[in-house]
Amino acid sequence: MLNTITGAAAGLLFWFLLARLAALPPDQIGFGYAIVALGTVVGLVGKAGFDLALLRTVPGASHAQAMRLLRLSTLLGCSLALLLTIALAGFSFLTRVVTRMATPGWILVGAIGALLVITWLQDAYFLAEGDARRSFLRNLVFSGARLLLPFPVLFLALPHVAALTWALALGLSAVAAAVLAARIPAREGRDVPRREFLTSAVRNISGSAAEFLPGLLLAPMVIALDGPEAAAYFGIAWSAASLLFFASAAMSRSALAEMVRNGDQGQTSAIRRGIHHHLWLVLPAALLGAALAPYALRLFPPAYAAQGGPVLAVLCLSTIVVAPSYFYLAWLRARERPVALVAFPLAMVLALAILAPLFEARFGLVGVALAWLIANAPFGGYAAWRLHVLARGATPRPSPTIIPTPQPE
Repeated sequence: MLNTITGAAAGLLFWFLLARLAALPPDQIGFGYAIVALGTVVGLVGKAGFDLALLRTVPGASHAQAMRLLRLSTLLGCSLALLLTIALAGFSFLTRVVTRMATPGWILVGAIGALLVITWLQDAYFLAEGDARRSFLRNLVFSGARLLLPFPVLFLALPHVAALTWALALGLSAVAAAVLAARIPAREGRDVPRREFLTSAVRNISGSAAEFLPGLLLAPMVIALDGPEAAAYFGIAWSAASLLFFASAAMSRSALAEMVRNGDQGQTSAIRRGIHHHLWLVLPAALLGAALAPYALRLFPPAYAAQGGPVLAVLCLSTIVVAPSYFYLAWLRARERPVALVAFPLAMVLALAILAPLFEARFGLVGVALAWLIANAPFGGYAAWRLHVLARGATPRPSPTIIPTPQPE
């Protein structure tokens, strides 16, 4: 959780530096945010289910075999990211959904997506090795680079300041993670058949995107509806609210790791701990964030506080229904339920595509945030009920047969 919140806080500070100190115009902030959001979409889809496949297979594999699996998943994930970027660029040029996004912007989308695939799979490898400290160090490099690099990029008058800085910081953190990975001591273990690894990845191909894909599409939607300046105001509010979203996601991923490593025996205890953490940490923070939202963005230029403050309040309140969704999605990934993991993000994207334009036309930017809350509410309520049942120790339906892997001592 500390790792994830540190990254989210550094991201918010990054946008503050560009908006306040660098005085970057809102339209440039908006396009930069949209490029980063689209790159993150590409990265989420590109890493497919390789992260969870690494989490399942690396603990029982030899060190050499684990590194081979990491290289294989990185190569395949980056290839998927490249293909998706080309498809999105072609769709944009044909439909003009994202206006003024020239070729350099799409190159940065692909670069950010590929670099996110690399770094996220490195993080999954560290987590599978039971060493989250290395992931935290990689994230510190990424966060520090994001805060330092904007100034030389601005000094050199390079284009797409925000997106280029983001890509360069990701590249530096990937290099740092590679150095950290090389220092993991060798160990003996089994050879994991490539077919077993790829089968596990395919079963979980939709799980990675289920959490964040719908929310990441909101910034491009806002650009299409209201233009890049509105996307800047919405994006800053989303970055602030994402501290809550990422905290919930981090707790959920920790529970996922415990459920994967310990099987059915550790499921009930992991769910109970996750629920307690959410009730004691995330819920109070969401209520406090909603109360302080009118004042939270006053450090930014006045337009950001005026336009983004009400948006931030609604987004903070949406955590009440978003957090159970994230946690239940983690359980679905642990139980390998691909149908539900495909249905949820698809239903969310469709709901947002319908509700966001309708609510925006009536309430402005706040309407987009309301569309996000309302679209999450049905699944959030269902997820909360299912987690309550699971926390009582109800026996889940049998999961698909998985070849067992020995756990390290």
